[in-house]
Amino acid sequence: MTASVAAAPTLVGDLMSRPVLTIDVSESLWDAWQLLFVSGLRHLVVLDDGVCLGVISDRGILTDLPVTADHMAQRKIDDVLPRVPVATIHTTDTAGEAARVMLRVATDALPVLDPDDKLVGIITGSDLARLLADHP
Repeated sequence: MTASVAAAPTLVGDLMSRPVLTIDVSESLWDAWQLLFVSGLRHLVVLDDGVCLGVISDRGILTDLPVTADHMAQRKIDDVLPRVPVATIHTTDTAGEAARVMLRVATDALPVLDPDDKLVGIITGSDLARLLADHP
């Protein structure tokens, strides 16, 4: 009879995407849209003087109607960023904990902080789906 050994849980630091793209809260939605378009990514971490305020997604930008270049150039990220405490996760937390936080706060991306609370990456629902696909 052989004993089964449980696999160690996957840590956020091993799963996150980096480097993380950031944008200042004072920038326009147009600036954010262009950065997302050029990078091919769906999320930007929003900063204010280096402090993480949250995440803005391509969907968040497109819900600010009307979706025209003029409108998006006049609107600032601060105008559409939700006024809720920012949810973050640490590199040493597990993928399961990241999924629980995402479900609790109804988001599909979390800024990832190192043990010194410095922004080092981002983890998304796609990262978690990739983990499940690789380890059925």
